[in-house]
Amino acid sequence: MSGFIDHSASEASGSESEEDEVQGQPKKKASSGSRSGSGSSSSSGDSSEEEGDDAGVVEDLIDDNPIEEEVSDAEDSDTEIGKRKKHSDEDDLEEDDFALIEENLGIKVKRNKRKRIKVMSDDDDSDQEVSNENEADAVANELFDDDDEEMPLADQDESSQQSGKPAADVADTYGDLDESEESDPDDFIVDEEGQPISRGKKKRTVVHTDKALQEAQDVFGVDFDFNDFDDYGSNYEDEEEEEEEYEDDEIDGEPGARKKRVRHSKRTIFEVFEPSELERGHMTDVDQEIRNADIPERFHLRTIKVTPANSQELQDEAEWIFTHAFSKASFSNQEVLAEDRKDMRVIIKKINSALDFLRNQQLEVPFINFYRKEYVQQELEIRDLWKIWQWDEKWAQLRARKQNLIKLMERMQQYQFDQNSNPDVIMPSHLRPLTQDDIDRVRLAETTEEYWDCHNHFMLYYSKDIQPMKDAEKKKKEEKSTEGKEQGGDDSKAEKEDGEEDEEVVVDKPADEELPQDTLKYARGRNSGYYICIQNGLADFAKKFGLSPEQFADNLKDNYQKHEVEQYPVGPEELANEFVGPQFESAREVLNGARHLVSMQIAYDPVVRKCVRTAFRERAVLKVTPTKKGKKEIDESHQCYSMKYLINKPISDLKNEDFLKLYQASEEDLLTIEIRMGEPTGSTTYLEEIHSLFHRDEYSAIVEAWNDQRKLALERALSKSLYPQMEKELKLCLLQESKDGILRSCCDKLRSCIRVAPYQAMKEFDDEDEDFDTSKGLRIMSVAYRNERDVAGFTCILDGDGEVTDFLRLPHILKRKNPNAPEIRQDKENELVKLKEFIMEKKPHVIAVAGESRDALDIQYDILNLLNQLEEEHQFPKIYVELIDNEPSSVYAASKKSAQDFPEYPEMLREAISIARRLRDPLVELSQLCNQDEDLLCIHFHPMQSELTKETLLSALYLEFVNVVNEVGVDINEALAHPYKAGLLQFVCGLGPRKAAYILKRVKSQKRLENRSQLVMHCHLGPKVFINCAGFIKIDTTSFGDSTEEYTDVLDASRVHPETYEWARKMAIDALEYDDMADDANPAAALEEILEKPERLRDLDLEAFSVELDRQGYGQKLTTLYDIRAELNCRYKDTRITYKTIEMVERFNMLSKETPATLYIGKLVLCRVTNIARKKPQGQQLDEANPERSEDTGLWVCPFCRKDDFSEISEVWSHFDAGSCLGTAIGVRVRLENNLSGFIHTKNLSDKEVRNPEERVKPGMTLHARILKVDIEKFQVDLTCKTSDLLDKEDRLRPPKDHFYDFEAEDSDVKTDEKKAKGKKRVAFIKRVIAHPCFHNVGYKECETLLNNLGEGDCVIRPSSKGPDRLTLAWKLAPEIYSHVDIKEEGKENSFSLGKTLFIGNEEFEDLDEIISRYLNPMAALAREIQSYKYFVEDSGAGNREIMDQKVYEEKKKAPARIPYFFSTSKELPGKFMLSYMPRSKTVHEFVTVTHEGLRFRGQVFPTLNTLVKWFKEHFRDPIPQKLVTPSHATPRMGPPAFRTPGRTPSHTPGRTPGRTPGATPAAYSTARGGSSYPYGTPQATPMMTPAYHTTPGGVSGTPAYRATPRQGSVYPPGSMAAPKGTPRVGGTPRSGQTPRISGQTPRISGQTPRISGQTPRSGQTPRISGQTPRSGQTPVIGGQTPRQAGTTPQYTGSSSRPHVAPRTNSDTDWGKMAIMWAKEQKQKKRERGEGTPSYHEK
Repeated sequence: MSGFIDHSASEASGSESEEDEVQGQPKKKASSGSRSGSGSSSSSGDSSEEEGDDAGVVEDLIDDNPIEEEVSDAEDSDTEIGKRKKHSDEDDLEEDDFALIEENLGIKVKRNKRKRIKVMSDDDDSDQEVSNENEADAVANELFDDDDEEMPLADQDESSQQSGKPAADVADTYGDLDESEESDPDDFIVDEEGQPISRGKKKRTVVHTDKALQEAQDVFGVDFDFNDFDDYGSNYEDEEEEEEEYEDDEIDGEPGARKKRVRHSKRTIFEVFEPSELERGHMTDVDQEIRNADIPERFHLRTIKVTPANSQELQDEAEWIFTHAFSKASFSNQEVLAEDRKDMRVIIKKINSALDFLRNQQLEVPFINFYRKEYVQQELEIRDLWKIWQWDEKWAQLRARKQNLIKLMERMQQYQFDQNSNPDVIMPSHLRPLTQDDIDRVRLAETTEEYWDCHNHFMLYYSKDIQPMKDAEKKKKEEKSTEGKEQGGDDSKAEKEDGEEDEEVVVDKPADEELPQDTLKYARGRNSGYYICIQNGLADFAKKFGLSPEQFADNLKDNYQKHEVEQYPVGPEELANEFVGPQFESAREVLNGARHLVSMQIAYDPVVRKCVRTAFRERAVLKVTPTKKGKKEIDESHQCYSMKYLINKPISDLKNEDFLKLYQASEEDLLTIEIRMGEPTGSTTYLEEIHSLFHRDEYSAIVEAWNDQRKLALERALSKSLYPQMEKELKLCLLQESKDGILRSCCDKLRSCIRVAPYQAMKEFDDEDEDFDTSKGLRIMSVAYRNERDVAGFTCILDGDGEVTDFLRLPHILKRKNPNAPEIRQDKENELVKLKEFIMEKKPHVIAVAGESRDALDIQYDILNLLNQLEEEHQFPKIYVELIDNEPSSVYAASKKSAQDFPEYPEMLREAISIARRLRDPLVELSQLCNQDEDLLCIHFHPMQSELTKETLLSALYLEFVNVVNEVGVDINEALAHPYKAGLLQFVCGLGPRKAAYILKRVKSQKRLENRSQLVMHCHLGPKVFINCAGFIKIDTTSFGDSTEEYTDVLDASRVHPETYEWARKMAIDALEYDDMADDANPAAALEEILEKPERLRDLDLEAFSVELDRQGYGQKLTTLYDIRAELNCRYKDTRITYKTIEMVERFNMLSKETPATLYIGKLVLCRVTNIARKKPQGQQLDEANPERSEDTGLWVCPFCRKDDFSEISEVWSHFDAGSCLGTAIGVRVRLENNLSGFIHTKNLSDKEVRNPEERVKPGMTLHARILKVDIEKFQVDLTCKTSDLLDKEDRLRPPKDHFYDFEAEDSDVKTDEKKAKGKKRVAFIKRVIAHPCFHNVGYKECETLLNNLGEGDCVIRPSSKGPDRLTLAWKLAPEIYSHVDIKEEGKENSFSLGKTLFIGNEEFEDLDEIISRYLNPMAALAREIQSYKYFVEDSGAGNREIMDQKVYEEKKKAPARIPYFFSTSKELPGKFMLSYMPRSKTVHEFVTVTHEGLRFRGQVFPTLNTLVKWFKEHFRDPIPQKLVTPSHATPRMGPPAFRTPGRTPSHTPGRTPGRTPGATPAAYSTARGGSSYPYGTPQATPMMTPAYHTTPGGVSGTPAYRATPRQGSVYPPGSMAAPKGTPRVGGTPRSGQTPRISGQTPRISGQTPRISGQTPRSGQTPRISGQTPRSGQTPVIGGQTPRQAGTTPQYTGSSSRPHVAPRTNSDTDWGKMAIMWAKEQKQKKRERGEGTPSYHEK
């Protein structure tokens, strides 16, 4: 057999060298019309004749035009594709012809030689043409008759001497011209000596005899010459130039002047068509190279080419593939990818064998699986072999990258040696020597992640040295070139190659695993943070941390402190001061830079990354939260509903495509996915674990300080670099696993379709019945339709070969038999009669109906009725009606291929043909979708297949075709006879679409393939391709009969490979007990006999035969011998699954287009009401019926149908007897969107009782419902419309949620959304009609926009959203700081007008001008005074505690003896200024409130800033009242204004009652929102009139006390410190009279201070405390506790016309009432004197 293969291969190579030369350098044309310009003299006569016949076939196959094949050099014959052009038979000059010419003429004729050619210019062509024509005429007249116009090959020496060029060139120039061809001067090309070489014009054939060529013509739409492919890229560089042709004008028989005619040359297909179109049709140079190459086509198309390997590399690769492809578990739970493996050593050995077959022997996977079973099975299946094929490509890619990186590292190592070889030069401290360990680490990298770890580690340290290294190498190369050119040239070349390779490595970037943004910028460029730290010498500081990155990596790898931490004797802060410079201006910045440097070095160490990666993937947990958009869009119907909120979900708990669903939602901005390091409850964190490896166990301040720095560096390395990178890598791995699972699911579904055997006839058919004879195949009838009623259906009949014999149009196939319209019923009946006649005439063996929808059941039912009639009337046998999935058929019907196959058929008829062929052979029919249009991707294999790339999915699906096609085999003659089967040939082992098309063309020229050896002889397959494909191409030798003279081998019709033919013959001879050594032994006859008696093979001892083969060096072949015996028992037995009628579940899914994932119990659906379902009463029910009389109408009511128009009870009985009672309504019938019928029982219509469904629903109404039950047999679902079921608050019907669902986060978001919804429901402000320059009808945001353009102190008055009786005063305190004050109106005429009286808190104003003048302007003046103060900070960060801490710290550092202090605005608390100062070592922050009375600080009001600062400097050491300490939380600016100051509970003296300042109003402490008060110590957003207090010397520390009330007669200027604390002024301080004082000490009151609620009391009202109104003469005391607002001085309530007499208490005077009366009296007096505050307009 090996001899046969070698012989066939030699013939194939010889033919290829003659006929299929590899395209390359331009070649000269042959001088005569032989099929091959060279090699003919070395061939025998028989072989020459045979090859001549083959040549004619090839010429007919490729084109009808003349073909020229060009001579090629021996070294290029196997690598270049020649050009062909056919010559006439008389031009064919063999070697004998040349010898005869030389003998007769006595001259030496030169043979043709290849010359370098170039295009001549037009001028040269025209001049050369004249001389060449004369020479051609002279030579022609000497050798040939006048009638012969060809250039003779005699006397060429003479002609060449005259013309100055060799004779061979003359022959080359004119030897191609015949009667029909004329020279084209403009198309001349010249050889390397400048001599022209003519190119004859090609003839153009309009109609191709070859069907494949005609098909190509139909595809492209124009005629073209296939010879243009051979000439492409060689000589036609200027095809569009004009061609000049000359003709001889003869006048009266005398030669006349030559006249020139000009025409344009024809355009080639490369100029007509786009490159993409040529590539689609496999007509490019690359395609031609693939066709001619002697390697399997799939090997040629692989991205990483298959290369040979030695035994050590194969062993390493086998172990690597086993580790990563077979033994490595997936991170997520992928059910379809789960595999069970056996012994590791056995599998690695078999992987090694498979790799040897793939890489060294170039055997494709199907061949290994079928003909090398002993080396791979049972452990490895065909899918495992394909996995090895794919991982071999990954191995090659990783190995190439590692080699390139190692070369670069070796060059860098040499560069470092050259730069630092001088011992006198001190190496820089930051320089890290590149060691052999770094290079070995790259060699040991086993994954892509580990490779990139090494790559990034190298780039971190040496990226800045790459360019200097190249410059140094270039300089070194130039120096060498000056010493010796030869040696320098070689070195230069080598260095250049190395440099190019390494340059690619430098720019190598991971496609899917790029570094995070923060780490990527550090590793690249001279301006990165890492490089800046290096430049400033922080590398020396980093070394003081105690461990190098490599030492820490060793500790982390071994998980113990292998290297002790070296302690530096100086503390980190003290050491940092030594590195302070222009770049790092403080020790803090130096420490930050050093930590950054250490963290980067640790994070980029490959060992550290590997350890952290392992720990991260083991502990990784998933957290999922919805976005604002996701909360709205992710509902029950969304695929991520059950995973909307996830917390601490282990990634191993993710199933199948769960992560891909989450990833899709995150890409749509519906979810946020976070993968983090899971920390077990109660255990230490991973940071604490690794910190113990970078920690020194000593107890001293210096050691602890360094330990803190080390921990911060590790924390930065984890949080900023390692964790983000590990998260990204793990996301990519999970995403790829999900896609791999989807890909496997798609392949499994396709495999289940194409592994179904052709439909077999049932036993009901009698072989003796000629009408239903199955010997010539089955006649299959099919019916196709669409759901649209206006689209006609079709039925067709196919013969035993799958060709269409007849068809019938069925326009009324979907109509019902019993409609109300008689014409529709008649159309349906007539159509069924036609269909019955069609069936009776064509007599199909089986009928297939397209499973388009549920209507297919009705069509199936109608056809079965017709068949039953035919069985009764015409004794038809039982014919089955099968339902077929029509999705692939509908795709084929809409494809371009079907339009080309059946251009005159409508789409529905083409679908019917496809359905019948699908039942005949699914593999053949689905293979038609594997075309250039990639129609196979239109089939729906998986709901998420769109997430896969087109190339990935298509490649995997094609591999399934490869597996099944090679399992079944391909009859190439059948493919020629029936073109729809030709698509299978491309999936044969070793072939592809290009080689398959080429083989079909070659075989078609021979009419048929008669034996497998013709694949080599005629199809010119190389030995490698032939070995791969021969066993899978079957030839039915029995169909030839006596029509062939070729030798036919019965084994060609079997799976037996040609390499084992001798073994099969030996087995046949031994089984028949023939003597194979006899002279008359005939192995072929023995094979034919054994095929008739295969049972004789059972007696063979195959084990002994296997041992003998092993002894002869063939290896273990026992499995192969068993396969040969099985094949001789039944040649090419179909091992596919027998066709079975679809089951009920599959039928439901196919017709409803639903799956368990899309139709399930509990799903929310929309349905449309069709009618009311009723149950008619039966006999006993009618007898027991009890009609009722309606009390309202007095009429009788039917107890079943509830009809209520019977006047007599007898009419009810007549109603029963007539059968007109419709019955009791039991529910509602509906129709779902997927055309399924539904039923809603009456009890499921509503939570309330429903007696008559018609009262609730009407036909045509759309309802929301949930599915309760799915009946797949009746295609019906039970539904519920109850409100409780639709809401399903108990989650009984909704999809179950994940086990790690975060219900707490969901509830929190729900509550937050509800609060926001309530806030949005607030009534918007009402536009007001107020004529004032400061009033604007705007909202909150618009108001702040207006204020932004105004100056500080300006205001805007706007309507309030609290109601029509409120206004808001908004004024600008500072840039972007606005205060909003609430104004209450009273005395309004209507909702739109301004109130007559205005109140801010309890203070009364007459109009808006008074508010601006008396209330706003004083506060604005005080604010401006603070902002102009010398210690006021105006920075953008002013008011921020951290920034102010830094500011004060820096001032304190400059002058430690001073106490620095600064004022700054507070954005969090508008209306307040923050006072920051540092009395000792800690910064203190207090707030100063701006009021219209003055500046309030520590409970006191100061009229000016200087007064406040003076008091502050004197009392800054005083204890700060606890409730006046800087608040921890700010009140929002938009909040309502407060009319209280956070107070302290004053000390209480027994027997004394806390007094009140005149005008005190407890309600002043309640907010505008219903009187609720804030807790103590919480400053409000808006500064208001707040009582003040200060501490009492000698009292309890931190407890404020009241000051004494001023005596009568005292006059207090506004804001004077002598005034009572917190006593607000209204229009100034009373000038006369005396304020009643509180005698004695302030009483101490212990206990909790209660709240004071209620509105502010007016004049003459008693304040309410805790809801109780103290009676006259009583002091309000509650359980011995002071009210929460005790210790504050209430506000004035405004003016009054006359004083009121205040009620008195039993113990003392009611000073509050008296103060109110006194204030109003003073105000009235001022108005009478005209001393009131000027209005706004007066200013």
